[in-house]
Amino acid sequence: MFSKQASAHLGFPVLLAIASAVSARAQAPASLLRSLGRVAALASLGALSAHAQMPEQGGHLAAPDSWLVNSGQPWHYKVGGASNVSRLGNREPTTEEKVVVEQAKALFARSSAKAMALVDGGSVVWSEMKAPITPEAMVFGFSIGKTVTGLAIGRAICAGKITLSSKLEDHVTELASTDLGRATVRDLLTMRSGTWEGNKDSSVWSLEQAQAIGAGRMNWLDLLKTDRISAAASSTFGVKRKPGEVFSYKSTDPIALGVALARATGTRYAEWVEQTVLLPAGIEGPAAIAQDRAAGYGQGDGALRMRFDDWVRLAVWVRESENQSGCFGDYVRESMKPMTPTGKIGSMPDFYGYLTWVRGDSSWAIGHGGQRIAWNRRNGRTMVTFSSVEDYMRDLNQLYVEWSSLPSLNTPSSN
Repeated sequence: MFSKQASAHLGFPVLLAIASAVSARAQAPASLLRSLGRVAALASLGALSAHAQMPEQGGHLAAPDSWLVNSGQPWHYKVGGASNVSRLGNREPTTEEKVVVEQAKALFARSSAKAMALVDGGSVVWSEMKAPITPEAMVFGFSIGKTVTGLAIGRAICAGKITLSSKLEDHVTELASTDLGRATVRDLLTMRSGTWEGNKDSSVWSLEQAQAIGAGRMNWLDLLKTDRISAAASSTFGVKRKPGEVFSYKSTDPIALGVALARATGTRYAEWVEQTVLLPAGIEGPAAIAQDRAAGYGQGDGALRMRFDDWVRLAVWVRESENQSGCFGDYVRESMKPMTPTGKIGSMPDFYGYLTWVRGDSSWAIGHGGQRIAWNRRNGRTMVTFSSVEDYMRDLNQLYVEWSSLPSLNTPSSN
């Protein structure tokens, strides 16, 4: 579904299994050994992700169980729960809603969906889970974490720590005079830094760099400083792209925002996300936020693992924030507007906001393998889904259309 525009974050258990397979198959063809060896080298270090290694099933992007459900690495930041856990309201569906709920139950039963919730305002109208997701399991959001980074930037803006017009080099002086350093926060939020488009899976590191980051010999800032990452890409005619000109979905922009966030706030990315997003959202916990071993810079392109109910709490909090007056409410509403065309990547939404996909009157946080949070901007209808394979997205999108077309019983229309 994403093709080039997907981000695959490899889980350590999967990598370790591949490493064992490589060791056991010493007589395998050289081409296979080279392919598996790239991943095995990462496994020995518990590394991050490897480009061109996205798993697929039946031609669709997949999130194996050990990727989808895991508690992260030992050096990742661990989050407890909020002192005031947000209570998820539950109510029975109305007559109109029952029709859509029955459709959702049927889709859930026959598809690779592992957890799904239909929400109206702050009320869960229907929710279901199946293995490997359980109420206690920590579920990886993959690139939904980009949207979380965008929310954390909004909180920093409202705290007076950073502005949309700030240049990256204003906060990360090591990138002064680089093409990446000249990109503004707004450019980075809209995936328009103008830099290299990245590997097939949207990552921007080489195998060697992934090894170094996994081993703690390199951090995310070190990666951003490399010439390949910090230099502007060239157009078809050889002209260097300027920040703000071209949309290109890749890891560089959210990772750069994660580093800028740490510098601007004087707080580690993970702690800022915890204090300004997760705890205000009232998560029950636990949660884990990915960061590098060397310096603790957050993996801003996809860092968060937490229980499914906490993902629903986060989705509800975003919905509530959008309806609030004041700086952060204004920011959330702005972030969900269609700002830059994406070029119709596969069946993905055709516009992008602030680290959020936009289609029509709905905004989407999207992660590899079928992870989705969708908000309708007209009312309080929200859908949260975690999956193992992106093989039913057309049916899921249609289900969301049906759900979001119903009038909300809990939240007044906004925008």
